[in-house]
Amino acid sequence: MTSVLGSDIIRGASRARKWLEENDFPHSDETPLAVSGGTFDEGGQYGVEVPVVNNFRVLEATLRLLREEGLPVTRFNETLGAFLLSDAEVSDMLDLCRESGVGMVFALGPRPEYDRKAAFYRGGFGASQGRRINNNDAIAQSAEEAMRLTDLGCRGLIAYDLGVIRMISDMRKAGALPADLMIKASSHCIVSNPLTAKIYAENGANSVTTVHDLGLPVLQEIRRMSPQLTIDLPTDVYGTKGGFIRFYETAELVQICAPMMLKIGASAQSHPHDPVNDNTIRQRVQRVALCLEFLAKSGLDAKYISDLSPQRCLPVEV
Repeated sequence: MTSVLGSDIIRGASRARKWLEENDFPHSDETPLAVSGGTFDEGGQYGVEVPVVNNFRVLEATLRLLREEGLPVTRFNETLGAFLLSDAEVSDMLDLCRESGVGMVFALGPRPEYDRKAAFYRGGFGASQGRRINNNDAIAQSAEEAMRLTDLGCRGLIAYDLGVIRMISDMRKAGALPADLMIKASSHCIVSNPLTAKIYAENGANSVTTVHDLGLPVLQEIRRMSPQLTIDLPTDVYGTKGGFIRFYETAELVQICAPMMLKIGASAQSHPHDPVNDNTIRQRVQRVALCLEFLAKSGLDAKYISDLSPQRCLPVEV
């Protein structure tokens, strides 16, 4: 495919496209796709991440069924906010993951929908602002929650606000949080283009969950502009977020986005806050099996993340 500069057709925004291309910025969706060549630290192109594992019961049942089916899992995500769990339950979840060789990433809380300004955030105008923190007390509480979780052995945190990510990154640099802590930007951060992803990486995020419906050219440019960033990409999404499933694209996603996490299983629920019962867990595990089956049938010789990779977010013993 010819570049914008050498194209036979006059494109809209041609002056801007010319400047962007000359200065190595994204400039078109009509770009050739290419293998990224990236790997995790210590090796491997992809891992498997299972979301909405919000208590010990769900964690134990999901892990047991994955093991029975012979399916790999790299790390689980707790998504409601770890401040809703006692220290004892957090510790039990971390212990089980550590003993099973599986990572666990906890969500920082409280988030805006829980704090004293919750009435605004649960309304239409507040919801449109995502989960941006808007008071200094909540900033302090986020820092305290990060300290609490890492003291319990957690080595993976999900944050919902760019400022909070910068803060806990600075705390990590200063030694107030462990140096091996992995910081993950939630999908609620609305990372929808390569420039936004780069800003999150520059402010301390080790991985980002992208907006769910990004096309392959956009994902390719995210990888190009932020080569060290882990891309956490949903392969299937909640019914209320569109309900689409990208299993046929799995091989392309791994090639273009590596190092990446295949974030599998959300389509087992209509909404992330829906109660998780045994049937939900079975459907999640079935989605993991299907997604990996599509990857295997593609013929791609993709390497699973190394057991030694810090991006797995394995809990440590305390």
